[in-house]
Amino acid sequence: MSKYGFGQGIELPETTAPARPRPKIGAESVKMAVQAGSELGFINREPATRLKPGPKRTEPQDKVSIPGPKRVVDDFRNFCRSRNLTLWQGLAYLLDAEKGRDG
Repeated sequence: MSKYGFGQGIELPETTAPARPRPKIGAESVKMAVQAGSELGFINREPATRLKPGPKRTEPQDKVSIPGPKRVVDDFRNFCRSRNLTLWQGLAYLLDAEKGRDG
C-alpha cells in the first residue's frame, strides 16, 4: 500500500478511437433554421446590450484605502450609517463642511 492509502491503482478501460470532429454547419443552413424558427413564433431573447450592475456612474471613479486605528474607522462608518450615507458620500460631506470653515 502506498503512503496515500491506495493499493495498486485502478484499471482504466482502453481508449477507443478519438471522437470525430463535428462537421461545420454552413451559414445558409443557420439562416434557414432561424427563418423556420421565426415562422413558428420563436423570438430572440438575447439582450441587445449587456449593462453593468449598479447605479449609473456620472463621473470618473477611483478608490482610496486608508489604514488607521479601528476606533477612528468605526466612528467614521457609524457617522455615515447614522446619516444614511455611503462611505464616499460621508467623505464628501466632511470635505464640504471643511470648505465652509475656510470662508
